[in-house]
Amino acid sequence: MISNYTAIEGQSFRYWILLGVLGGFFLLGLGAFIYMEVYGHGVSNMTNQVVWGTPHVFAISLLVMASGALNLASMATVFAAKQYKQFRRFSAFLAIVLLVGGLSVLLLDLGRPDRLLLTMIHMNFRSMFTWNVFLYSGFTVLCFLYLWSMFEHEKYVKIAGSAAFAGRLILTTGTGSIFGVIHAREVFYSAITAPSFIAVSLTSGTSICLMLLVATFHYTSRPMDMRLVHGMRNMLTFFTLLVFYLFVIEKFTKYYAPAYYDVESWILAGPYSTLYWGGVIALGLLAPLVILFNPRSGNTLGGIMAAAALSILGEFAFVAHTLIAGQAYPLQLFPGHDISSIFLDGQSAVYSPSLVEILLGLGGVALAGILYLLGIRFFRLLPKKAEAPDEWHPWSP
Repeated sequence: MISNYTAIEGQSFRYWILLGVLGGFFLLGLGAFIYMEVYGHGVSNMTNQVVWGTPHVFAISLLVMASGALNLASMATVFAAKQYKQFRRFSAFLAIVLLVGGLSVLLLDLGRPDRLLLTMIHMNFRSMFTWNVFLYSGFTVLCFLYLWSMFEHEKYVKIAGSAAFAGRLILTTGTGSIFGVIHAREVFYSAITAPSFIAVSLTSGTSICLMLLVATFHYTSRPMDMRLVHGMRNMLTFFTLLVFYLFVIEKFTKYYAPAYYDVESWILAGPYSTLYWGGVIALGLLAPLVILFNPRSGNTLGGIMAAAALSILGEFAFVAHTLIAGQAYPLQLFPGHDISSIFLDGQSAVYSPSLVEILLGLGGVALAGILYLLGIRFFRLLPKKAEAPDEWHPWSP
């Protein structure tokens, strides 16, 4: 069933145009970084209340998506779904390039990234940020080992793939815990925040794999069995329902506690409620589910691709709402104590993204895209023909 792997030729006019466009966005992102480095973060719209802005939305979205991009490889190696075995190399490589794109944005937005070595020497092991340094680097190493075993030593694939699967769960838990453990930020603080990040990584990772596979096979004239697309559609449907379930549980749990009435009412009807209802709920959850469960749209390639694209937009909206709304809500410096001051007590912060922040974020996306295009050209990551077993028939709406 599994065809031979080959690299794409990468000689077409469309390939070079796409590479050029992504290169242009990458240079704009690099220019934005230099501009912020020279003139300081004052040129952005980030403040001492909203210190994580649009670049962080791009960075964390890419990091969460990187974890989910390993879905197909994990399905084949850990859960023995042999129809996805042919996509293991693609899946592990995509996880690495998305991770590189996200970490690049995060690094360049730090302010004085040349001093990064100091933070590596003087680590605070009571901070989730310190632990995430090890999680990001560890996950990258595990993905490389996984790829190496697939290329050179198939007998180690099971071990390397299982380790990478565990690594991705720990990585996304660490990313979600950056927010979920901050008691002073009532929007963030929840035991379900980390599992929600894992679930969102599953939807966005499956979506980006689906879109890139369909596009790559189409533009390189490689045959792809439509049943494989339907199988990934079913995965996306299940993962979207899982996200929906976790969101409902979180809201139910928080609304059950009188201490969270004010913050939950602010989320659902406050200044960032449009982002929550429109971006997270309508765009990221309801619209994809309506498309995928409809027999007319859910069985067509166009409908499935639209649902995947909406899921990715929903992921960005979820991360943006978590970060921006979470910081904009009035901060409780000492939870459980009555403390007052004359400095912004009880006031919500106002934030809108600036052009320089958007360009920096898009630069990271472009870098991931460039690495992907170069990867499929120089390495044997994709099969000549994507086939499914004859006896395998995925469910259809």
